[in-house]
Amino acid sequence: MSQVDNQICTTCADPTELEPVKPKRFKYRMAVLSAIMLTLGIIVEALNFDVLIVYGVFLISMLSAGQFIIPRGVQGLLKLRLDMHFLMSSASIGAFIIGAPAEGAAVMFLFFISMLLEERAEDQVKKELWGLIELEPRSATILVKGSEACIPTSEVKRGDILIIRPGSRIGLDGVIMNGETSVNQAPITGESVPVPKIIGDQVYAGTINQEGYIEVEVTSESNETILSRIVELVEEAKNKKAPTEKLITRFSRKYTPVMVTLTVLLGLISLLLGSSITEATYRALTLLVISCPCAFVVSIPVSMVSSIAGSAREGILVKGGVHIEQVSKTKNVAFDKTGTLTEGILAVKEVCLHNNYTKSDVLTAAAALEQMSEHPIAKALVAAVADEDFQMREVDRFSAIPGLGAEGTIGDITYLVGNRRLLIEQEIELEKLTEHKCGVGTMVYVAKNHEHLGTIILSDSLREGAIDAIQELKSMGINSTMLTGDSEIVAKEIAEEIGVNHYMAELLPQEKVKAIEDLSASGSTVMVGDGINDAPALAVADVGIAMGAVSSDAALETADIALMQQDLRKVPALIKKAKKTMTIVRQNITVSISVKLVIGILAALGLVNLWMAIGIGDMGLTFAVIANALRLVRKQ
Repeated sequence: MSQVDNQICTTCADPTELEPVKPKRFKYRMAVLSAIMLTLGIIVEALNFDVLIVYGVFLISMLSAGQFIIPRGVQGLLKLRLDMHFLMSSASIGAFIIGAPAEGAAVMFLFFISMLLEERAEDQVKKELWGLIELEPRSATILVKGSEACIPTSEVKRGDILIIRPGSRIGLDGVIMNGETSVNQAPITGESVPVPKIIGDQVYAGTINQEGYIEVEVTSESNETILSRIVELVEEAKNKKAPTEKLITRFSRKYTPVMVTLTVLLGLISLLLGSSITEATYRALTLLVISCPCAFVVSIPVSMVSSIAGSAREGILVKGGVHIEQVSKTKNVAFDKTGTLTEGILAVKEVCLHNNYTKSDVLTAAAALEQMSEHPIAKALVAAVADEDFQMREVDRFSAIPGLGAEGTIGDITYLVGNRRLLIEQEIELEKLTEHKCGVGTMVYVAKNHEHLGTIILSDSLREGAIDAIQELKSMGINSTMLTGDSEIVAKEIAEEIGVNHYMAELLPQEKVKAIEDLSASGSTVMVGDGINDAPALAVADVGIAMGAVSSDAALETADIALMQQDLRKVPALIKKAKKTMTIVRQNITVSISVKLVIGILAALGLVNLWMAIGIGDMGLTFAVIANALRLVRKQ
């Protein structure tokens, strides 16, 4: 453990560990050598050099690239699994045998280039994932007996105190114990604006301390941080294939043997129609090259993984390509109300007074009876008394009435605080709220000595961006529904304010599940909730989206997709990205099949040579579909 005095701890790791994609220098050198020898071969052939020299130069070109292809083709043949490596090896070697070494070398070189392009695309996606991994510093400065020590983050334990200076990246999840600052949480949540942080606030590994000195008590070790969980889940998502992707994989396994058979038939038919053995073989080899499904097979996985990686950069964690495809079909989006469409924090909206009592009489009595409770309503009542600067009253006797409210005495007077049913059961005459022009919301009734003092109306504020999200969904033609266990009156007011198409009120958890099942009958349904209370509904929906997963481990486990930030505008953004992903997938499939089909027909007619087959039908096509797919990595 090295002592550090007044320095920023940078890294204790070997710098080579940080490199996500090691340069494939040897492969690149072989590609260059193959290109040089191919060019040289064309020159010596044009200058009428000895045929052995010409063949030798082209053979070096072919083997320089073929050393990465031919062995895999032979392995496939031995296992009776004919793949693209077998196709290209057969075409290249066959071209040499029939006296077309230039074409044989070109086939191998250009296919090798297409392989490198595919690897480059995979590397690009890996860089996105490694970009997340590299967000977590390899070391951290901690307080040890009053002095500072720089140690690897893997050795930091819960309860250790991190020292985070301005401009430093926060090494582990924790709670601020000293100081205040603003933190750039964009790498985790996608938020563009730094978030103010004070003592008691949570901070996350990989985020950046903008301006103030803070001391943070570690709450999660290096393998338990939100960031490490995100990386782990994104890695797992790469292996969860979408239905379309699985279909293409199954198709490609049967496609290659069929094309090999057609190639042989083409050669035989050409011979029967009078072509020479060399011409018939050349035509068959051209079709063999064109039949390589490289572009076709790579187009979907590259598109899906690019979309998943791009979404992760925007604070949207998608757990597999299957969910991307399902989201693209969305017809309905169902939202939980409390904590999703609303902030989930109740506040006193209004106090409706009855029988000539004052606001102070009502609020202080209610707060006094509820001050020991942790219920959100109780917290709202206590906060309202503090805001109004009223004097909190002392309760002499208190008893809870399950499902109804509470009873207590202040002085010699008995008070009741609870729902409407409590006062009805106590045979207390209720004042009609309509006569007092009270608003709507969650209502708390207050009475004393069998007289109705007043009704406290609490409400929950709408989440920022909720109205924008609903309007965006409407513009996309997607139905929005609000599901809540709250009363019909409260639900109707929120639904009208926020603009959802439909709402369902007074639902129990099992009734939310039934509502989702009914919605799913009319089309693919997405459920958006907090990931904990809405777990059954999230599970039964076609796709479950958890809100604010950065603050809930359960949300990361429950839902198919997790929004790291509590921003509902990311829901329509996700749907748009999913639709764009599937559009690109369809484009890639259509282009791949169309180009292969056209060039295949031309090859069968003898109108296409090996150069055109590999240059357009394989390498060029592979480059086009990969470039199209990588657009999904870019941040929208």
